Amino acid sequence: MIYRSRNLERVAKSISQKIQDELDRVGIFHRTFYRCKSEESLESKLVQKEYDGKETFLRDVIGFRTNLYFADDVEIVYPYIKGYFDFVEETRDINFETEFKPTRLNLIFRLPDEFKKEFDDLISDSRIDNTFEFQLRTVLSEGWHEVDHDLRYKCKSDWDSNGDLGRMLNGVLAALEASDWTTIQIFQNLSYRHYRMNNIESMLRSKFRMRFGHSSLDDSIESIINSDEEMKKSVYKIERNEFIMKFLDSGIIMPINLNNLIFLLNYWYLKEEKIFEVMPDHLKREFDLIGE
Repeated sequence: MIYRSRNLERVAKSISQKIQDELDRVGIFHRTFYRCKSEESLESKLVQKEYDGKETFLRDVIGFRTNLYFADDVEIVYPYIKGYFDFVEETRDINFETEFKPTRLNLIFRLPDEFKKEFDDLISDSRIDNTFEFQLRTVLSEGWHEVDHDLRYKCKSDWDSNGDLGRMLNGVLAALEASDWTTIQIFQNLSYRHYRMNNIESMLRSKFRMRFGHSSLDDSIESIINSDEEMKKSVYKIERNEFIMKFLDSGIIMPINLNNLIFLLNYWYLKEEKIFEVMPDHLKREFDLIGE
């Protein structure tokens, strides 16, 4: 086997940047990481798993993990990434109400065409496929998964006859999952309070939970929305996840700020003439290129 892990870093870094660019384009809160297996780790896994290079292959010599700040973003990013790269297979666990077990969401993709030759030049072993693994986690669950992987998955015999402690460790994850969903509910409640108090800027931040940075909503736009109760209600009722999924699929590129958010919401949903009047011409051209 020929393997030069340092050279493979360039391939991994380039793919990682593609993932980050797409999620950053729509302001999703995330942290994305990559790793290349060391030669020692690779040799060990090839021996342990007994890949035959015909029907079974090692498919995670390059791996990526995106940690999302909010659990509901998993259902946004998952289908988008699945369609963005050349999908091969996935492992997605479904746990029952009475179980405390970690849930995996791991996807395998073919390398983009521009990297296949370089990959094949770096790795010469029929048991290793020119694929990569992509994992989705939440920020809160990430630390638990690291502990579980290094101190349980890799040390399975340590846990023999200690099922009670294994269940307790899984219970920690269950508490973290509950905290993930509680966090979302807190922001939903915060959004509603700001909506009732006519704080449009604060309502938008807490409702859409996008990376707006330090941007603020223009006073004239906020006045337009607050002057019309039905318009304000329409903004509040827009389904956040559906909007971000549509934004991702559209390919629109624009600075992520509160003003542009309103312009895009208006273009797709509100259709309010007063907002169209203050929308910059370059954004209208960008939106028109994409269409509905």
